Amino acid sequence: MRKYSLLIIFIASGLIASAQSYLSLDSAIAIVIKKNYNILIAQNNYQIASNNHAPGVAGMLPNVSLNAGYAGSNNTIQQNYSTGLEFSKNGVTSATLNPNIGLTWTLFDGTRMFVAYDQLGLLKDEGMLNVKESMQDNIAAVIQAYYNIVQQKELLTVLDSNMALYKEEMDIANEQYKIGTGSKLNYLQAEVSYNAQRSAYFRQQVSISNAIVALNQLTELSVETVYNVSDTIPMHKTLIYDSLKKSMLAQNPALQLSETNIHVAENNTKEIDAMRLPTLNLGVNYGLSRTQSSAGLALLNQSEGISGGLTLGWTIFNGSVINIQHKNAEINELNAKFAYNQTQLQDNAALLVAYQQYDDNIKILKMDEENFLIAKENVYVALEQFRIGTSNIVQLQQAQTSFAQAGSQVVTDRYNAKVSETQLLQLSSQLVK
Repeated sequence: MRKYSLLIIFIASGLIASAQSYLSLDSAIAIVIKKNYNILIAQNNYQIASNNHAPGVAGMLPNVSLNAGYAGSNNTIQQNYSTGLEFSKNGVTSATLNPNIGLTWTLFDGTRMFVAYDQLGLLKDEGMLNVKESMQDNIAAVIQAYYNIVQQKELLTVLDSNMALYKEEMDIANEQYKIGTGSKLNYLQAEVSYNAQRSAYFRQQVSISNAIVALNQLTELSVETVYNVSDTIPMHKTLIYDSLKKSMLAQNPALQLSETNIHVAENNTKEIDAMRLPTLNLGVNYGLSRTQSSAGLALLNQSEGISGGLTLGWTIFNGSVINIQHKNAEINELNAKFAYNQTQLQDNAALLVAYQQYDDNIKILKMDEENFLIAKENVYVALEQFRIGTSNIVQLQQAQTSFAQAGSQVVTDRYNAKVSETQLLQLSSQLVK
């Protein structure tokens, strides 16, 4: 089984343009990666987490703000001085302008900004793991749906071969009836059996159509879309349990997510511990203040310049809230480790069960393939004996039933082995690079 890249987003235009175009497994997987809503949502969430993984979001960069104010007035002035001088004027205008630009920068916050940046990186990693897990789930589903179509078509081939045998049986019985060496009962029974095979053949065609519809739903194609698929179910080279387990422990997204959650919990503890340390903030401001009046003692008052300073803050006591938060964070760390161990145990069990099923399916497939060859030889011997009159129709139809069952069983075994193989590759994270 080929690994499928996270970057597969290409789909050829007109891939399913004609009613009988060919759809390969790779093409079906490319379609589902491009169009599946769960994958698209996971990719968008990863993009959000990637955007957030920035120093500014973590609070490591300064804030710069520009402000400006303007105020104006139009007044009537009446002034009486102690010297007896009086001053009165209408329509006295004044205007005040005070633009300024300020910078605030947290120089030290007990390393919380650095912990926050690491935390954002972990959330980004989680986003990518969610994309990978969603892709693996959907690729596995497509593989099983695709090869189910192949399985249904192979079952149709088995029915076609069996129907040919029943047709030959019916022709022989008819010929024997005509020349008087066989009974009409044999001929009628052969005709009934042949018609039953024809009915089964048509029902199997419906099963193929239903399997195609199921794949269309997974790939978001129109449910009416039809196409040809591969005519065989290829098997992977022999899978080795130890190699699969090693790959699973190193690459399985569920395990990696659990491990990442441990680091997230550890960072939460670090962030709480950082609250015990002081904070140091820098503030710098450059401003202009200008007031202009058409009357009064000061017709113009203007000042401009830069100011700045440092602010130190340190929480000495806050009702033991930090201590409580620290204890709770340590418990969350322990829970994250428990969850990782639980996930590892579950995945190990799932891998072992899947491998045992895979191993059994491969053994059963080999035995049933050998049995099919025996059943094939048996049915042709029975047919020839019936032709020359040394066996009866009951014996022939028993051989035909065994042949049909053996052929169908081989097809089913091969599909079951493929499903087991796909489950192993999914658990060991070998479906996606």
